[in-house]
Amino acid sequence: MTSIVCYLDFMSPQASLAFERLPEALRGLSYSVRYKPVLFGDGLKRQELLRLAVACDEAGTPNRYACETIFRHVLRCGDEALNAACLATLRAQLAPVQDVASQRVNEQLNAHTAEAMAVGVAFVPSFVVDGQVMGGLDALSMLHL
Repeated sequence: MTSIVCYLDFMSPQASLAFERLPEALRGLSYSVRYKPVLFGDGLKRQELLRLAVACDEAGTPNRYACETIFRHVLRCGDEALNAACLATLRAQLAPVQDVASQRVNEQLNAHTAEAMAVGVAFVPSFVVDGQVMGGLDALSMLHL
């Protein structure tokens, strides 16, 4: 079984499209995907969404449902996606298993970001398969390697 790490940011339109198309790109393959939210650049506002995703799993790697729910939230709410009331609704829907504001969640998000940078990820979405980094929406076609 091929292991794929998908580095993403929920405010990235490219990451959203790649996430949506990933199941089709992997059809017929034996694989497992681990999603790792990362914070690149000046993302203090969107950090709330990333922390929420990390908090949805004890190990800090949210499942596809959590990621899909957050991507759909951003699509549905648009500019209001980071509004406190909208975030509260999303948080209630996802019922994270960790405290979103905890130091542990912050450390997990920072660890994902540091790991991504260490393997050569420069933008989202990026996929790592067998140590090879493939970035952008075009990377989906390369996942069959």
